Amino acid sequence: MGAVVIVDALWGDSGKGKVCAHLAVRDKAPLAVRAGVGTNAGASVTLDDGTLVRARQLPTGWINPGTTVAVGSGVLVDPTVLAGEVARFDLDGRVLVDGRCALIEPGHVEAERADAHLAATVGSTCTGNGAARADFVLRRARQARDEPALAPYLTDVARHVNDVARDGLVLVEGSQGTLLSLAFSDEYPYTTSGNCTAAAAMDDVGLNWRLVQDVLMVVKALPTRVGEGPLPYELPEEEVLRRGIAEYGVVTGRPRRKAGRLDRELLGYAAMLNGPTQIALTFCDHVDPAMRGARDAGAITAPVRALIEQVEHDTGAPVVLLDTGPGLSDMIDLR
Repeated sequence: MGAVVIVDALWGDSGKGKVCAHLAVRDKAPLAVRAGVGTNAGASVTLDDGTLVRARQLPTGWINPGTTVAVGSGVLVDPTVLAGEVARFDLDGRVLVDGRCALIEPGHVEAERADAHLAATVGSTCTGNGAARADFVLRRARQARDEPALAPYLTDVARHVNDVARDGLVLVEGSQGTLLSLAFSDEYPYTTSGNCTAAAAMDDVGLNWRLVQDVLMVVKALPTRVGEGPLPYELPEEEVLRRGIAEYGVVTGRPRRKAGRLDRELLGYAAMLNGPTQIALTFCDHVDPAMRGARDAGAITAPVRALIEQVEHDTGAPVVLLDTGPGLSDMIDLR
């Protein structure tokens, strides 16, 4: 079948984790693999029984019982965070970690928390990812294969990803967002410490480009941003609260700044960088509350239909998924 690369168009927090979980369940994917920088970004999914799942290290594909989850070699691993998620989600025997992943260690976290530039100017999560990546580039970081506690999980994830993708479906879950990319953002230093494009995600997990089936770009209907940096069409906090569309970061709990509309030029630029073949349009209920919890195409309202047309025009790709609420099943499949 091939691989589906899930990438965020803008500044992250778009619901990539929910999209990954939905596809894993719908398509019974045998493998989901995490791309991205590391544990500096989180994913949250509300299960149909109301359970809120929050993850920082592992992809959310494990929500399908038959899906193995993995961490690509380009992703930083925090052994404590990993162990916590394996235990919390009862994933013994279902987790793979590439032995070449660099480790985030306590000293990396301490260094970032003591760095006023990162904490105050950039608005970093200060979870040790930038410091660990710097050590990796300087070839002095420890790797996953150097940590005895990670031994049960170790394998060559790149080889496994390509082997599975030749005959089955692999979901590659990116993190953060295209416009936070270190080398592609015009907003430096208000970026993360790596790139967050589809090509970067493929590189993070060692995926052969010939095995890519689709690039699914996730577009948040009303974009958000955590930390510093510009946010076009940003709404006043009181307006966000009045409309009942406030959000908070998974990792830090900080309020997410929220825009009142998409920036069409930036969306087009993200499409140019990522080459999406499909679009997932998320948080549609924040555009029109009448969409909350809708699960059938017949429930799509006029404002959301207009937004779908606009996004398809600006990205050159069809909208195939609509996210309509917090629950895992609050999704309209248009494929």
